[in-house]
Amino acid sequence: MSTRSPEQTAAKDCPTCQRRRIKCDRGLPTCRKCGKRNLECPGYGLRLKWVQGVASRGNLRGRAIPASTSPPEGRRDSNALTTGNRPPVRFPSIFPTPTSELGLQARPVHESRLLSWFNERVAHRLAWVPQQNAWRHMILPMAESSETVMSSIMAIAAHDLATEYAPTDPGHGTFQQMSKNYQNKSLALLAQELNGLSISPATPLETSTTSAYTLAAVIILCNNEFMKPQSAGWRVHLSAAREIILAAQGRPYRAHQLACIEEFLMLEFYEASVWADLTTFQNYNDTPRIPPTCAENAVFTDYIRIIDQITRLERLKSRPTPVEQPPSKCGPIQDIHSQIDAARDNMMQLSAALHFPSEDDKRGFELVIWMYYHATIIYSYQALGEDAATYDISTSRDEILRWVPFLSETRDGMFAQDLVWPLFTAGSELRGDPASQQVIRECFGNVMRISRILDRARVLAFLERWWREPVAYTSWIDMARKQSSDPQYDILVV
Repeated sequence: MSTRSPEQTAAKDCPTCQRRRIKCDRGLPTCRKCGKRNLECPGYGLRLKWVQGVASRGNLRGRAIPASTSPPEGRRDSNALTTGNRPPVRFPSIFPTPTSELGLQARPVHESRLLSWFNERVAHRLAWVPQQNAWRHMILPMAESSETVMSSIMAIAAHDLATEYAPTDPGHGTFQQMSKNYQNKSLALLAQELNGLSISPATPLETSTTSAYTLAAVIILCNNEFMKPQSAGWRVHLSAAREIILAAQGRPYRAHQLACIEEFLMLEFYEASVWADLTTFQNYNDTPRIPPTCAENAVFTDYIRIIDQITRLERLKSRPTPVEQPPSKCGPIQDIHSQIDAARDNMMQLSAALHFPSEDDKRGFELVIWMYYHATIIYSYQALGEDAATYDISTSRDEILRWVPFLSETRDGMFAQDLVWPLFTAGSELRGDPASQQVIRECFGNVMRISRILDRARVLAFLERWWREPVAYTSWIDMARKQSSDPQYDILVV
């Protein structure tokens, strides 16, 4: 018999056990019965699927809106937070005051704690540079005007706070369940708001405001799913964000502040999509994408745009019938390297413009710039391998190995969340080098200790399989492509 307290178990069976007509152990965050049978456990909360063409009128006509797959009314989780009679969404001309003036004291103690946790801890890990944190000065204030955004913030804060407790501690299960409850509430409100957009006439300002709130909630929920190893939920939210952005195109009116917020959210969507595409092969969309122009928050966007371009060229090159690319004066590698050099120079100019608390922090940021410079060079040769003989990529690999241990061990871990990509690319060039492989392991351990595990344990496990593999694959990309049907190869390198 299980000795777990009620706070550490779900209130109902998971959908997989229900479908298989067996008794679920209701373990958190997922049941052990599914795990023992290598089945995907979807958890216990409200689930939405994004169905195409539901909306027949309004601003979302022809777009996908979420359809709930939760139990009928009256059979819902009795412990889940209910939406109640939701007050109408307010459409202010400007968003609320800065974070420091949010009414934290007027809320229940646990909500004030979660808001503070998001402000002090979660927002730090979501931003490239802590000093330039739109999650604090743009997104968090939106929560005072949108219960949907508030619930999404509570969900990610509770999930993050749960990791502060040992898995056997009652606090871990309590905050995990709290996170699921807030996520359920946010999803239910999202369904209402998107359905309202699709069928109800609204002024341009009302439409823009609701769209901004909705996109913010979806992006937050996507980041919440990033925190869950072996979870594919983030792909669903990325698809949802794509539909919301497509529906917003061509809107005749957006207030200036709304435009700034939506540009930041579209930038977050673009960057998440690029990282997702690195290990997406079967359903990869090779249509060129144009990153949003959001100079204030586009910290590493120049590099990410180039990574996106390299991935697209690799996918086109690897088709059964390769797609001919437009002729280039220099060749693809030379063109890419010119762009990488320009991205590095732009980032160094940005470093001079940003205010850092100390010279050490500024130096750390500049080292991250160089880490991305070398990591992107390595990836360009791995993906466009026919030109690899023109450059010894061990030079870039060794530069990453030289500095990344220092960055992963800094006193406050300011840039730890930015190091997964350099660690991964350097690690992919370390077959037959056990000493350097151990450096990568230790650095991954530091990153996960400081800035959460996310999917990083599986990214490291992927590298370790790559190190052990006989020379049967030409690159880690080749191995990932040929094993793409295996869920353990569906990793997110962030």
